[in-house]
Amino acid sequence: MTSSWQSDLVAEADSWRARLGELGFGDDGHRLRGDLAWQHPVHGHVHARIEVELTDRFPFAAPAVRVLDPGTTMELTFHIDRPALPGLHGNLCLWDGSAHPVDAAPWREPQVLLDRVRNWLEQTAAGWPDDDVCDLERYLVPDAGAFVLYDADLLAGRVGLFKTAPGPTPRTIEVTGNRRPGVIAPRGRQQLHPKDRGLAWVDDLGEVSCPPREWTDLAQALGRADEVTRLIALGAVGYLLLRYSRNGHRAALAVAVQRGGPAPSITACESADTSLATRSIRAGDTAVELANVRIAVVGAGGLGSFAADILFRSGVRRLTLIDGERLRPGNVVRHLAGSNDAGKYKVTAVMDRLAATGFDVGEVERRNRDITRLGDAVELVKTHNVVLDATAHAGASSLLATAADIVGTGTGHTVISACVQREGDIIRADRFPLRRAEQHLPALTSEPVRAGVREAGCGEPVSRTPPAAVIAAAELACRMVIDEATHQCALPATMADVRRPQPDPPFDRLGLLTPDAVSVPVAL
Repeated sequence: MTSSWQSDLVAEADSWRARLGELGFGDDGHRLRGDLAWQHPVHGHVHARIEVELTDRFPFAAPAVRVLDPGTTMELTFHIDRPALPGLHGNLCLWDGSAHPVDAAPWREPQVLLDRVRNWLEQTAAGWPDDDVCDLERYLVPDAGAFVLYDADLLAGRVGLFKTAPGPTPRTIEVTGNRRPGVIAPRGRQQLHPKDRGLAWVDDLGEVSCPPREWTDLAQALGRADEVTRLIALGAVGYLLLRYSRNGHRAALAVAVQRGGPAPSITACESADTSLATRSIRAGDTAVELANVRIAVVGAGGLGSFAADILFRSGVRRLTLIDGERLRPGNVVRHLAGSNDAGKYKVTAVMDRLAATGFDVGEVERRNRDITRLGDAVELVKTHNVVLDATAHAGASSLLATAADIVGTGTGHTVISACVQREGDIIRADRFPLRRAEQHLPALTSEPVRAGVREAGCGEPVSRTPPAAVIAAAELACRMVIDEATHQCALPATMADVRRPQPDPPFDRLGLLTPDAVSVPVAL
């Protein structure tokens, strides 16, 4: 029995085929073929012959379109998939499928699809001006083997033979910055030394006007093709790392090569740049500014560990972690660290996780002791731009808030106190000291932790707060910390996210609360 949604898909596909047929396309029940008029920049008005196939992904993805005959002598270059069989053309890449939800997908209208194909042909004939998409891997046979890592900054401008090394995980290969000196040649009948096998040739293809599809294409672009061919034949070169550009956009193509036959065989490897610049792209617009800001996280438990991780990934490097406790196995459900870190001081466990990102932790300071004296709290506030209180301890929070008031408003030193209340029903962050005419939301009394929930060897009751609430609180805290650290000062003195309504106004409604959104009594 066919489901209603299946019937709807079949009906839409049938309607689509019928409408394309009305535009002059013949239908053999599987593919539709027809002529498409387009304007060549030299030959003028020409007619292409194209083939359209609705796949089982329609309408969530565009129909497959292939050019059977462009209507004039013309090489099909970019934005076309590798063909399944030699002598055929691959499917045209007409849209980025992720850019269009199905309810707004332009390919659901046949005429729009044909207009897109017409534009594709005209762009191809013109050489794809202004196109900067760098995806040369798609035009080669994919390699199911190594994932190639390289540091673009380390190899910038360098050409020649470089050593490779095993990457950090299985089936990863790293192209190192160490050049292989001298001449490689076998000695008599002896084979090459193992250290001279699987090396990488690094070169620059320059501006690419046509994607390479076989070895001869690459050889024409290499400055020392004969030498590279010789090294491949010897078994010395196993990989090519080829820089290239398209309309000023720089990229690299990693290729695995194998000797044999009249020419080496090549397959495209997935590859990635490990340079600091590339690894920092996703850190956000404030990363550069945060790099020189001093931030302390007091309390490296659940909330504090995730907040430290977020801040570090966001660009904070001058980070101080403060906590006197060790990590217990029971902590890891709500902690950044894992079971293998049990027994470490929490600050060390967090530090190790930060180091695992690959960024420099040289300016991260660990203090495996608690802040218990007001003088120490004042000194901490004075020596850091922002102090995040993630202790979930009323006494420690009061100590840090008092220290912030002593240091004073306008000094550029603030404390953000963040917590999860009522076992995850509310997450909250408050800034100290208050600025002129500011107020905090009223305090919410903490309900006692349910009796009977205890861990052996741990004196206090254990909260049943779920991990999602802890991570959400860390994100809320980091928003306020970054707002202060970058001097945007756009957020209110309190932000409270009510995740489950409470009987206590104003926390009796869902959503984000701020002092401006509720009536807060003025303290006399």
